[in-house]
Amino acid sequence: MKDEIRFQDRIILAIRNVVSFAPKLRLIKKPRYHKDGVTFVVVVKDEERWIKTCLQSIQDAADEIIVVDSSVEDNTTKIVETLAADNKKIKHIKFYYNGPNAIALAHQIGLTCANYKWIFKWDSDDIAKSPQVLQEWIDRLKRLDPNRYYVIDVSRIHLKGDLEHQYRPKPFGSYEFRLFTWSPELRWGIVNTNEHVIGDSIWGQRFPPWFKIMRWHEPYIFHCDIKSPKRSVIRKYWEDYMICKESRCTSLEEYATYRIHEEYGTSMEEAIKKEIEQMTKELCPYDKTQYGELPEQLKRSQTTAYSSSTFS
Repeated sequence: MKDEIRFQDRIILAIRNVVSFAPKLRLIKKPRYHKDGVTFVVVVKDEERWIKTCLQSIQDAADEIIVVDSSVEDNTTKIVETLAADNKKIKHIKFYYNGPNAIALAHQIGLTCANYKWIFKWDSDDIAKSPQVLQEWIDRLKRLDPNRYYVIDVSRIHLKGDLEHQYRPKPFGSYEFRLFTWSPELRWGIVNTNEHVIGDSIWGQRFPPWFKIMRWHEPYIFHCDIKSPKRSVIRKYWEDYMICKESRCTSLEEYATYRIHEEYGTSMEEAIKKEIEQMTKELCPYDKTQYGELPEQLKRSQTTAYSSSTFS
């Protein structure tokens, strides 16, 4: 089955590659909508631990950073406001909505407001290795055919638990649609209870068939999936909560507690204990011989959810 899927994927990619010449042949309008440059779209909700380091790690490489901010429970908004006041590249958009399509709508707002040809979907807990490596990617963009549309999958190194550990089974994260040519045909995947869009992490970015799909493999991004055990448990139910929100639950934590009790007949406290046990099995020390030293900005943050000895 796996070989069959891989074969089918190869066929689809081959077809898309042929169709991607349509703009060059003037069958589709060429990508001339925005001026050359890169817009980073950062959707954030209550991520005060990482948002400052996140934005600082990309600000030198970006022509524009659009932060769509839905934070209500921590100091994320104040942090972004302070950074935006000192850096004209940062456009701070406050978006308060907790409905089923909130994340998709937030991404669509960022996409709509972008002023540059290339869009880099950047998560609020992603940290670039350095401005120089991002510039390497940007220089590579300039060498691509200007008459075609592209979707470029890049990967991330998943730091988990603390800055000294990574996933054992899959340290170099799954590829996601992240860097792409702006087009008015693009729509972020809006979902409802009858439609679950897959494509970009949880919320799907739908690309027309004339977008050529590529992959860049360098380990240039650190995903700081460093949360308290409780938040890790709660986040597992975030997708379901946003798609099919239970009317009886007024918060994600309440919904997670309800689901844990319904599915496993246990409490949030027991679920947290199991989460720690599972993570202990899944994590291993960060491999700097393979991926290099952590960025200085990341080291200085000293942000941990667990003690380093937890997973030794």
